[in-house]
Amino acid sequence: MNRSGFLAPRTQLLLLCMLALLATLLCTLWAATTPYLGLQLVKTEEAQGVRVRSVHPNSPNLSAISADTVLVAVWRNGVRVLLHNDTVIEDPDLLDYERYNRFLREQSLLWQALATPPLVVETDGGERIELAVDQPWWSPAMTYALLHGLYGWVALLVALGIWVYNPHRTETRLFAASGVALFATTLTLASYGGRELALPGEVIAALMSVNHLAVLMVCATLSTLFWVYPIRLGRAPVPMIGVMLGLVAWVADQVQLTPGPQYTIYSTILLGFVCGIIIMSLQWRATRGRPLERAALKWCFLSIFVGSLLLIALIMLPAALGGARAVPLVISLASVLVLYLGLAAGLHRYRLFHVERWWFRTWHWFFGGVLVLALDALLVFVIGLAGGMALLLSLAIAGWVYFPLRQWLMGLLGRSDQRPLDSTLRQLVNNLFAADSEARIRDAWPDLLRRMFNPLQCCPVHMPVAGDIAVSEDGARLYLRALTPADADLMLEHPDRGGRLFRPEDLRVARLLRDLTDKAVEAVRARELGAEAERQRIARDLHDDVGGRILSLLRNAPDERQEVLARNALQSLREASRALDHSASSRLGDALEDWQMECRARCDEMRLPLQWLQDVKADGAHLSVRHNINIRRILSEALTNAFRHASPSRITVRVAGDGACLTLEVINDGVGEWITERDVLAGRGLNHMRTRAEELGGRFSFELDERQARLFAEIPLCKTQ
Repeated sequence: MNRSGFLAPRTQLLLLCMLALLATLLCTLWAATTPYLGLQLVKTEEAQGVRVRSVHPNSPNLSAISADTVLVAVWRNGVRVLLHNDTVIEDPDLLDYERYNRFLREQSLLWQALATPPLVVETDGGERIELAVDQPWWSPAMTYALLHGLYGWVALLVALGIWVYNPHRTETRLFAASGVALFATTLTLASYGGRELALPGEVIAALMSVNHLAVLMVCATLSTLFWVYPIRLGRAPVPMIGVMLGLVAWVADQVQLTPGPQYTIYSTILLGFVCGIIIMSLQWRATRGRPLERAALKWCFLSIFVGSLLLIALIMLPAALGGARAVPLVISLASVLVLYLGLAAGLHRYRLFHVERWWFRTWHWFFGGVLVLALDALLVFVIGLAGGMALLLSLAIAGWVYFPLRQWLMGLLGRSDQRPLDSTLRQLVNNLFAADSEARIRDAWPDLLRRMFNPLQCCPVHMPVAGDIAVSEDGARLYLRALTPADADLMLEHPDRGGRLFRPEDLRVARLLRDLTDKAVEAVRARELGAEAERQRIARDLHDDVGGRILSLLRNAPDERQEVLARNALQSLREASRALDHSASSRLGDALEDWQMECRARCDEMRLPLQWLQDVKADGAHLSVRHNINIRRILSEALTNAFRHASPSRITVRVAGDGACLTLEVINDGVGEWITERDVLAGRGLNHMRTRAEELGGRFSFELDERQARLFAEIPLCKTQ
């Protein structure tokens, strides 16, 4: 049920469309019952007379008259009714009021003559010809009525389809009023614009009156729409003022206060267009700093401004200036498609007028049913198929043509979410199998969301709503609670780089990604717990078994050399046991002192001077046991290489960095000419050092320069273990 009444939106829409269809059928039946001569009449260059451009193949007067004949009068009961070049004018409001009134009187006389066939016409040569009058089942007047009425149907369906779902909003009421008014404009034009020669003057006057009122209401509603949308500019009832001014102009037209409609109707429309541009500029200033409203305004402005500009330039402006239209009305009215179909496309991308994607599903339902019924009627009444066969064939055509075409059009109106979802799930699986810790998955979580939704902004916030995942009321923001209490909640704003709003499908995708990520975190936690239990077991075995045996060797060493070897082995065992404990750490300052003492002790053994250059801002920083061991062994292996492959006079060690990153540089000046880089690289020491550096997320390089060897390593200390 709809909140606005007792009928559901779809039911309201169906009833309104049935009323519009009834009006269209009445218009078509009116065109079908008008007298038919089978002639295409056009105005002449002279003021008097009309010219026969062509004679239709089904004309009852095919042999009575020929093309290019100029008719100057019609005889009725001995009275000569003159024909003027505006007798067959398509849109009589291009005439001033004096000529318009004469036109209406002339149309009434001609209609009376058509009602009492045969119709006697007089040519410019003075010849009188009797023309037969017929009423075929189809005529050009009916084609004209249906073709022009189609433009009104486009406006009506888009406008009413928006209004029935948001009937209480001022902007949807204005837009619906514009659609209904434009439908009335095209329907009245379809009733009198396609006449072959004449209609009753009073009927034309009534249709013209409704036409003028409708076109003024189109101008009033569209010009003032931007006063209330996307945001209301003020409390002044500008839309109501616009409607009242339109009514005033219509009354002035009815009493003919001015010389012609170009002053009361078309000049008013031009003024309304200018006022609409001014209101749009005010709306543009008001939406500054509000990207959601600005995006909706841009699309509405593009659709309404371009469509209205085409209507003004092709239809209104020539009439306001008192000139003829250069483009036929049937082509000029195509600007209606730009206006209303452009807004329909914007509904999908920007949720204009607060309409969701189900708006399109409503029309899928509606047009699918209409298509089946129309095809069924066509096959039964035109082709003559049996009812069952016709229904079967119409369903097949709808399924094989309409639905694939519909999917293609929907693909043009909006992007497909399947491809980013596929790539995001693939990335999530990669993260699960490649991550060596829970922290890696948590760090990758924002990147997964960016890959999936491509937002303008992804930033940490405090969750303003309950629940783990929620979309803001305006659809502009998606909120996601943190994976763990240690992380920050996230807010994604304006998906697809501001190209659309968040939809219910996005909420379901976000929940899916969140559930899968939670499962990945749980799996990594279980893996880490298992690995930690195994490390503890290995540490116990090393301590209880291997440690005890080395300690026995140390106590029973036969000489000092064996004692030193046993002591070094025990130290290495202790380091290996500590490395198994990932929670252990040491102060960076203490580690630097230990590294310097070990390097200096080894150089003293080789009777080589050591130049230790240190520029490290420790500031109480800590590093893991693995960092401590790997850096110590890189330095140790660098000294071993220098002792083994060169004869240096001095060794220089430079250590620089801070609590986030360290750079190590070991230089020796004892490389002989017979030592090449290939000789050095042939050993395993450099590979081991490179492996240890890369294990910590760093990089390693080695180069020979003349008689100097330089080893460089850069180690990040902030790598999460």
